[in-house]
Amino acid sequence: MPGWSATSPSSPWISTAPAPTPRAHSQPMQTMGAATELAVFDGARDAYTAAIQETPAEALAYLRPGDDYSLGGLTVHVNYVLEHYLGVLRAMQAAEFAECRPEDPPGLEETALRRARAGLTKAEVDSELELTSRLHGEVADLVTGMDPITRTAPVWYPGGKEVYPTSGADILGWLTGHYREHIPHVGSLTEAWRRDTETAASVAVVERFNQAFGSGDVDAILALMTDDCIFENTFPAPDGERVVGQAAMRQFCETFFSGTDKPRFSTEEIFAAGDRVITRWRFDWGEGESGGHVRGVDVNRVRDGKVAEKLAYVKG
Repeated sequence: MPGWSATSPSSPWISTAPAPTPRAHSQPMQTMGAATELAVFDGARDAYTAAIQETPAEALAYLRPGDDYSLGGLTVHVNYVLEHYLGVLRAMQAAEFAECRPEDPPGLEETALRRARAGLTKAEVDSELELTSRLHGEVADLVTGMDPITRTAPVWYPGGKEVYPTSGADILGWLTGHYREHIPHVGSLTEAWRRDTETAASVAVVERFNQAFGSGDVDAILALMTDDCIFENTFPAPDGERVVGQAAMRQFCETFFSGTDKPRFSTEEIFAAGDRVITRWRFDWGEGESGGHVRGVDVNRVRDGKVAEKLAYVKG
């Protein structure tokens, strides 16, 4: 595709807008017959559309850090590319395959980039998919009217230093490849959304758990732990006491909080990946000469909205 950059530095799946000049390795498409090429073009559109439609509605607003557009915003990007190449086809047709200089309507790219970053609703994405169907049909109609579809026109792309021979078959191939590129991209973003959503939910659970632990509220602590919970204490050395189940955990907590002078836990840092949450904490007890503190780390595992494991480690 002339000047097409398949990837951007921010992500292995983020297509950029067509660049103004052809790349040296871009080659005209080897045709396999108009009917076959159109069928392949339609199939790629259908597969892309299905991938978008199968995406959970709540994921459509997801914007991965560093990306150029949200999951739902992919539909805006794809439509921008369709409109861009529709403009090229129309310019080729209007010039009767003589030299031409197609240009996007003012603001087309800027508007698309802005909207693509926004969190689109399900209704907005459905509207974009309807536009995809219309633009796709217009591309197919224009290419079908070219006889043969492999006939090339000398096209000046914006910023180009020389003409780039372009045919309807070339444009079909480029757009087919663009659809196909975004099918795994949708899957990649959906998986990233699931992972980030799980991580955020896990952090929220552990934050509530830490608050309960910090206040010494045994009932609140146990309410936030699974029935088969596991707690590994920081002592005795070398491996620490292992407490398993709600009953044992209740006994440990009641003994610990009643037998410690003014226990105080504070969270210094918390971060997570999926269901694993790491907490850097400080534990203080007593006051003055009778007091002290230690600093340590908890490795937590969250399951079904509760803490299933709390593995504690302390600085020696």
